Amino acid sequence: MGGKVAGPVIIFEDQQVYNLYPLTLTRPVHDLRCGILTLAEKARLTLGALQGGDAAIGFHVRDYLSPLVTGAVSSYSSLLESNDSALLINGRALITPELAASLEPGWRGAYVAEGGLVAASIAAQDAPVLEGAVGQPLDTTLFSDLPRKDVRAVLIDYPWDLINLNGSQIEGDYRLLGLGGSANRVSDGVWLVNEDRIFIAEDATIAPGVVLDASEGPVSIASGSIIMAGSSLKGPLHIGEGSIIKMGARIYGETSIGPGCKIGGEIAETIVHGFSNKQHEGFVGHSYLGEWVNLGAGTDTSDLKNNYSTVRVRLHREIVDSGEMFVGLFMGDHSKCGIGTTFNTGTVVGTCCNIFGSDYPPKYIPSFLWGGSAGFEEHDPDRALETARRAMRRRGREPGAELEAVLRKVYEITSDSRGAFIKGA
Repeated sequence: MGGKVAGPVIIFEDQQVYNLYPLTLTRPVHDLRCGILTLAEKARLTLGALQGGDAAIGFHVRDYLSPLVTGAVSSYSSLLESNDSALLINGRALITPELAASLEPGWRGAYVAEGGLVAASIAAQDAPVLEGAVGQPLDTTLFSDLPRKDVRAVLIDYPWDLINLNGSQIEGDYRLLGLGGSANRVSDGVWLVNEDRIFIAEDATIAPGVVLDASEGPVSIASGSIIMAGSSLKGPLHIGEGSIIKMGARIYGETSIGPGCKIGGEIAETIVHGFSNKQHEGFVGHSYLGEWVNLGAGTDTSDLKNNYSTVRVRLHREIVDSGEMFVGLFMGDHSKCGIGTTFNTGTVVGTCCNIFGSDYPPKYIPSFLWGGSAGFEEHDPDRALETARRAMRRRGREPGAELEAVLRKVYEITSDSRGAFIKGA
């Protein structure tokens, strides 16, 4: 009978992390948001429920990100010196109760789904091989000699997978968190549809004239959120802690807004990771915005080609046919765009970019670039960091030495792609 996990649990990054750039340039893959929760939060809650408490989890991450991660693994030899075994779980996996229950204590082997490594149960004898992998994405072929067991699981391969799964993940997280209808807390003049599927935190503020529609999925409004008058919100939907939805906003289902965001205009099938602004009119659809992003007034994203063909997306060093008809914008942390910016279908913008000007900018813009359709130049890292400090201080936060070091490392590791982009442009 599977279920309770023996030994420590380690959530790891593998080499697919590069195909999730720019979202994973500044965060481990397990910190990506899909649904109400991040991937790591789902794992912690799900495994904790099986363990009868909060699950103790460590993290195998890229070395330059480890200062940002509590519990980052520094040595497998020392880890397995005091434990007979450990369970390694792919950070790209959506951990469900069904998957967790299929893990067998004491069995040494690999759990796979459609050829992808979901998890591996290892013993002390595996430590020497893993020791050399600390601080870099884990090569899953290291486990190719282990016995294999097929499991039902989903791995996030590309950024659009997060968008496509977001609606069902909001549903699943709503159940996992034990949320229920609490819409009786709203004042007169708020319109509710299927109110038994609407959760509103006690200190959230819902103004008169707001429509909350849970007819096609739950609506979750977290603590401290403010929903201003005239807004229409449709589930499945999550509004994160302390976020503000501006007057007259239209937010469609399968959308997750993280904490500390300010959202206006029209938004659909989109994830906003946290502390980002899209305050004004303009449409954003089938997109993922990182943290501390700011979209100027009138910014629009295209998420559908005029010929209805599938969307090709440039990711890291290759162009991938997404196989999807709807793909919008993927924008990395601390990037901004000016008023009236229009992004083409399947556009990727890196970290610490500043985009402005008329006409469509290119569909692939590496990190630390400044400009638009008229041309680009390198965005000086000192200037970019000063902008990041200013943006964060407006919300009472400081980047800290660790985050500043991460951003400088991102500047360094994206140098080649940025140089090639400027030369080619």
